[in-house]
Amino acid sequence: MTTTTTYLDDLGRVRVAFSGLSADADYALVERSTDGITWTTVRGGDKVGLTAGAGKLDDYEFAAGVANTYRVTAVDSAAVQPNGAWAFVTANNATLNPPLPTGVVTGAMMLLFVTHANTAATITTPTGWTLLAGGAGHMAVFYRVMAPGVTAPSVAFSGGAAGDSCSAHIRAWTNADAPVHAALQTNASAQDVAYPGATLAQDGIAWVVHEWKKSSASGASAPSLFGDQAGGSNTAGANAETNLTWRTDATVNIRTVTAGTSVYAGGSAAVSKARLLRMTRRVNVGVETSVITPVLDSVWIKNVRRPSLNRKVTVSGISEVSRPARVAIIDVIGRTYPIAINDVRGSQHFTLTVTTPSLAAAADFDNALLTGHAVFIQAPTVLCAIPTVYATIGDTAQRKTSARGVRRYFDLPVTEVAAPASTVYSDTFTIADVVATYATIADVVAAVPTISALIDKVSTAVVIVP
Repeated sequence: MTTTTTYLDDLGRVRVAFSGLSADADYALVERSTDGITWTTVRGGDKVGLTAGAGKLDDYEFAAGVANTYRVTAVDSAAVQPNGAWAFVTANNATLNPPLPTGVVTGAMMLLFVTHANTAATITTPTGWTLLAGGAGHMAVFYRVMAPGVTAPSVAFSGGAAGDSCSAHIRAWTNADAPVHAALQTNASAQDVAYPGATLAQDGIAWVVHEWKKSSASGASAPSLFGDQAGGSNTAGANAETNLTWRTDATVNIRTVTAGTSVYAGGSAAVSKARLLRMTRRVNVGVETSVITPVLDSVWIKNVRRPSLNRKVTVSGISEVSRPARVAIIDVIGRTYPIAINDVRGSQHFTLTVTTPSLAAAADFDNALLTGHAVFIQAPTVLCAIPTVYATIGDTAQRKTSARGVRRYFDLPVTEVAAPASTVYSDTFTIADVVATYATIADVVAAVPTISALIDKVSTAVVIVP
């Protein structure tokens, strides 16, 4: 995965280009930060479409004159899904070599469920696997992500004795984050196995119940809401045991698992344990960053909806900057002092004077303001006398200082406003723009070599009806 950033002065933008994203990625999230702590979603960067694992986005609202770090996160929006076929292996207090699930794919989250009939036994963490905290010494869950070159684990024990049965099986899920321990319940001797419950206010969770019983069993009922049983009963040693797992369907969006009891057939009453864990959809399938320091040589007035209307301007003056008060003074009969009702002050208000060197430049700038959209006024540095703000421009005035002069001065009354949401972003080149810009198909073919190049164009066709 590679990310590059380039400043383009044509419209005052930083081009964020990325490629080599995982084939599992459905889209990319693009964010910006100047301190590496607080991250802001780049306008239009919530869901950037990908073509063959590549994409790009233009940022017009970067922080000028300082280092901007861009973070591209590859996102797979698919649900957590089971992957591969498990196999159950048993032994008599001996090392186990459970096979990886048949058909497991690269990137899948694998969970290794291991149990030992002797509650005093401990399980050695296999090389390359991570122990999920919260279990018991003789009943453990390990996990790792499938990758090229990964082979079946070797699971060793200590503290057991000949005749103690032990077993293991591996299950896998695609698009799953690392498992999280939810609860462990230890049960007194009984025929059936009680399991704990838990709640997480989030959709897309795959819940897994892992049960162990110090007895053989000919079968067991699935816990409520669960299915797809794996594991089995183990009589490899004289001290038998049962090692079973069930899972929920993540697409059903089960947020609460209610405690209950799994009914076991066969065997005998015995002590047991039940563990509940959960897996959520993985946050990403890759993250890459790139740093750039964009340098501006003038003030920009940018239209966040129509970047083709962005204009680099020459500011020849700025008025005093005011902030209107929000206060009401109420006189009270019979009292000297009035009552004041106060609120936060209003946003910045000022008048910006922009100079254009020619009549053509004046006409172009005037046209750029006709949409009436909120604009982003961007100064070259934070120390500039011109504030960097989102603003609405009020009634404009165009004037000249001499009878024959071609220089024009625009007085722009500016009111600072809140920034539009990141989902409000610049238009790409649409079918309507194609019709408005090109007279014939031949003109389109002559102007742009490919469809992707056409889509990448920034629209310049803005029509204001008088």
